[in-house]
Amino acid sequence: MREILTPDEIAALADAFATLPPPGRPEPIGVVRPIDLVNHERALDGRLPGLQLALERFARGLRAALATFLGDLPGIVLSTVTLARFERLAPQLAAPVGLVRFRLTPLRGHGLLVVPPSLVASLLQVACGGAPRGTAPVPAREFSPVELRLLERLAARVLAELRIAWQPVVALECSEARVETSVLFARVAAPDELVMHAELAVMIEGREPVPLALVLPNASLDAVRTQLHVVRTADESVAGDAVWAARLRERLGEVPIDVRVELGRTRLTVAGLVALAAGDLLPLDTGREGPVVVRVAGQPHFEGAPGVTNGANAVRITGRL
Repeated sequence: MREILTPDEIAALADAFATLPPPGRPEPIGVVRPIDLVNHERALDGRLPGLQLALERFARGLRAALATFLGDLPGIVLSTVTLARFERLAPQLAAPVGLVRFRLTPLRGHGLLVVPPSLVASLLQVACGGAPRGTAPVPAREFSPVELRLLERLAARVLAELRIAWQPVVALECSEARVETSVLFARVAAPDELVMHAELAVMIEGREPVPLALVLPNASLDAVRTQLHVVRTADESVAGDAVWAARLRERLGEVPIDVRVELGRTRLTVAGLVALAAGDLLPLDTGREGPVVVRVAGQPHFEGAPGVTNGANAVRITGRL
């Protein structure tokens, strides 16, 4: 009798049955991931275009601000922008660290600027005549009065750049409240409250990137959340620039300006100048018909022909220089 299945076919069927799931247990469709509907922590990259624009402007301004302290132009990269609970940031706020608490007028609450000790050490080294690269390790201790003073100077410049960066969104006044080294005295939100945490990487040649963080309470942004969701389009920007240019042209038209006419010139020696007396005549290099030079704010702009109109001396503009 002829065999219906060959040995190879029987072995293949046995292997196929061995891989089937046990009876009564459904085959898994995918990986199950738990979802916490209460926790609102998430990355904000791209979710708030207005906020992203303000932080990118802040990064560009911060680069120039740090250059005045470091004597070199560092690189600034906006690393992450996240919405997290304030208690999650506790490891990053552990001493020793520079914590600059500042007001957010007209918004409610306070913001926090987190400056790592390695950046403060670089500022101190440059202030003492050294280079920012190759800074010695910073011991785990409180900041000295000199380091706190440097931190205050840095904070004033950084907050000024932050105010300029937020100008398209809201007229924000970032005034320094206090410089602290312990999070107990620099708490800007309750441990379970959400805060906007933006981390920027300061890249100094010859060193590892130094993190610089900005913390803003999420509740403080509620008043301007609509502006943070919207970014002006190119058409709106052009229209705004046209209105601004028209107003500037109108105001400039009201500015008084000094206009003078140069009838001519002559050259004298020192002896001839000393010998001048009342009644002497000085021949000029300009004829009766001109041309004469018309100066605006001291600069030559037009040429003209001298004459008389209504009994007063006048100059008729004949061309532009």
